[in-house]
Parts: sequence; C-alpha cells; structure tokens
Amino acid sequence: MEKSKNTYTPISLMLTTVGTLLITQNPPFYLDIAILCVALVIGFIGYKKGEK
Repeated sequence: MEKSKNTYTPISLMLTTVGTLLITQNPPFYLDIAILCVALVIGFIGYKKGEK
C-alpha cells in the first residue's frame, strides 16, 4: 500500500504557527483569528481527504 501525500498538513501547521505568532504581537493584530480559522478548516479538509 502506498501512502498518499497530504499537502494540507504542512499548510495547516504553517498557518497555525503564523497565527500563533501574531497573537503575541503588540498592538493586537486581529487578522490572527482569521488565519487560525483558515488553518483549522484546511486541517479538517486534509483529515477528511486522508480518510478516503
């Protein structure tokens, strides 16, 4: 059995890292919430495609 290559995991991890770094910035940068939500959606899509 060959394992499928999941490109969603690295993208999701990168967006999570960027969003987490933006949370620690002063003054508050509210785009971090949107970035973390996008990372969550991409991670979920990757999980669902990995099940197939």
